Amino acid sequence: MTIAALPDHNCVTDPTWRELFHDYRHVITPLRHNSWTTDVELSGREIRADLGDGTELIVAAEYSLPTDPAEVTGWTVVRQNVEEPHRHTVLYDSTPTGPQRHHKTSLMPMFARIDELDVPKSAIRLATSATYSASYGLNQNQGGVSETPGVAVARFYEWSHHLTAAEGYQRVWERPHEDGYPLAVFEKSGHICIVRVGRSDD
Repeated sequence: MTIAALPDHNCVTDPTWRELFHDYRHVITPLRHNSWTTDVELSGREIRADLGDGTELIVAAEYSLPTDPAEVTGWTVVRQNVEEPHRHTVLYDSTPTGPQRHHKTSLMPMFARIDELDVPKSAIRLATSATYSASYGLNQNQGGVSETPGVAVARFYEWSHHLTAAEGYQRVWERPHEDGYPLAVFEKSGHICIVRVGRSDD
């Protein structure tokens, strides 16, 4: 497994930083799986990913990131020069007045746009899949398309959100990110769904 290390600063022990880093893991973890060191800036309430070429991505909401991610109405993604922040390009804007507003808070369109960047990132290919198991023993598998790490991990979080928000499943377990690729178990009325990310050549 290749995932970028945590930022090297004192905030990693700050309770507010740790809470935001955890609550926005659905955005941060895909960036880290692209091998980009990713941080949450407390002062501006935004996510920063170092692209390793003298530029960084700034991922934010319409204003500063709210404490509750459920309050986000859309995402903005800006690529800027680390030394000269005035040199920047808006890559994506799904906030209520942005050109991609029809995507709202969906992760996949945002990470598809990020995936187009010609910057250093992990060359590993991953696949996201799910196994649905009914209480009477029927199993069904879905997914498994080979993708770049950031897109595959974003798909994991989008799939997980759909299960809980739209299909009525409850998350009963999620693998800690330091223990391997994302994996979570969901349950609904005796039915089980396991969503996982793994190497596409496994």
